[in-house]
Amino acid sequence: MDLIVKPTAGLSGEIKPPPSKLYTQFATALALLTEGKSTVGTPLKVKDTLALLHAVEGMGATVKRAQDRWSIWGVGPSLKPAGNVIDAKNSATALSLMTSIASLIPRITVITGDAQLRSRQMPSLLMALRRLGVRAYSTKPDDSPPFVVFGENLRGGKISFGKAVSARHLPALLLSCPYARKRVKLTFSHRLESSQLELAGELMGAAGVKVKVTGRGIEVPSQSYRTFDAQVPPDIAAAAPFVAAAAMTDSELKLPYQARAAGRDAVFLDVLKKIGIKLQGSRKGLIITGPQRPRVASIDLSSAPELLPIVAVLACKARGKTTIRGAYDARSMKSDRISAMARELRRMRARVVERRDGLLVRGPTEFKGGEVDGHDDHAVVTALAVAGLLASGEVRIKNRAEALQTSYSRFVSVFQGLGADMSYAV
Repeated sequence: MDLIVKPTAGLSGEIKPPPSKLYTQFATALALLTEGKSTVGTPLKVKDTLALLHAVEGMGATVKRAQDRWSIWGVGPSLKPAGNVIDAKNSATALSLMTSIASLIPRITVITGDAQLRSRQMPSLLMALRRLGVRAYSTKPDDSPPFVVFGENLRGGKISFGKAVSARHLPALLLSCPYARKRVKLTFSHRLESSQLELAGELMGAAGVKVKVTGRGIEVPSQSYRTFDAQVPPDIAAAAPFVAAAAMTDSELKLPYQARAAGRDAVFLDVLKKIGIKLQGSRKGLIITGPQRPRVASIDLSSAPELLPIVAVLACKARGKTTIRGAYDARSMKSDRISAMARELRRMRARVVERRDGLLVRGPTEFKGGEVDGHDDHAVVTALAVAGLLASGEVRIKNRAEALQTSYSRFVSVFQGLGADMSYAV
């Protein structure tokens, strides 16, 4: 399915930021490892989160789905798998969390996914789990799924990781640690500043396990999780395409967002501040008005590399040279987002240089219409859709625009409600 985007002068209206996907997924996996009923309020219901919920059911949890809440009766570390194969579908987060959980099962478990997920190399995850004593291996020489886990080998103890562990794998790495045979103490060669670590620590604390983070170290006590009630917070970073589009056009967009900005939300808001995009605060939330012109900056996305696609589009509208760095992990997400954005933005006449850990963008760019590739990646599709709204002619985004269903199923309809000329085409 293709996405057709036509130039749009302005947007108007109000949108509610969607619930956090990572928070939904980690809370769901955590609930499995408690004994009794936990609740996940206002969960994000998309393909990636539902894949994990199904996997949790397959491990013995009982799940009751309501309109605004999932009730999950966990089984603690005494998991009761219905089979020996777990299908994470398209979700790398689901795959990493279930690979960690499989270390507690007294049997051999295979964790796999769809064709795209099976092409993603994850040596950092496997290495980290093996350092904890887990016998987890890829079935292929490039460390991509399917993975095979020989369970009941979560040793724990004191382990030094250096720089080898990707921040996005920390939630999976920590999830099963309270049930390791030895108290877990991890040390790293760099300071730990990660939105993923912050989220995992918050939820594990809600479940009675206090994770201690001290500069370059993490300590996890040996104790059982207790049941919890979690309310999934809104994810303003997931609304970044709408914010960017409103800021670049003759628009007024309202976001009812009053939560404390943390994690990647804080990173996104800091990026906007650095490039001079102003948001007005009100009692009801935030207001974004446009058009505004971003200014050049050096942007470090090491704490949230997934934001690279939309930040690249904003950088194209700044006058001068913008450097986006620290985003090496963006190369191994649902696509190689660094390479994908460099290639597709150049098709739209942007001057973009690909670097190992980011992009060098020279603007301002007057985007031209035409055909671009969405790389079967929701973040690339959404960023190119915003560029399409600012282009001089129609933009057709090919290569599975339905990838939007994995993270933001109502993306197109929400944009249409704001006045954007955007639609699917077969």
